[in-house]
Amino acid sequence: MFLVKTRIGPSKIHGIGVFAEERIPKGQMIWVFDARIDVRVPISDLPTFPPPMRAFLRKYGYEEMHEDRRTIVLCGDHARHVNHSNDANVTDGEADLAARDIERGEELTCNYYAFDLDAERKLSQGRSTRAARKSRSVLV
Repeated sequence: MFLVKTRIGPSKIHGIGVFAEERIPKGQMIWVFDARIDVRVPISDLPTFPPPMRAFLRKYGYEEMHEDRRTIVLCGDHARHVNHSNDANVTDGEADLAARDIERGEELTCNYYAFDLDAERKLSQGRSTRAARKSRSVLV
């Protein structure tokens, strides 16, 4: 659950992004898992879900180990729209912190590889999609 004011909007990185609605000083706690709004789903349960539900969880959730089980975490707020950056302004841990001062209006980013066991698949799909779009635009 975000602990700072945010909004979603068009991202220069990819699709929709999350933007700070206030200045966030370096070291401030930004996000923490809160079971009242965020959900953990055991990966082993996915085969019992309808295909659209599985696809949604795979797209908007992130995979982690929790209590020796592989799970998908689905954030119940804007956090599901945070985009990846190798130079992220949010660090990952038990609670996510501002890696540096973040200005109001700045897009919040995190390094998917720091916490998402499925990061490689997600990011390689994004590269494939962008490459396909680019090749289509060249042909048009």
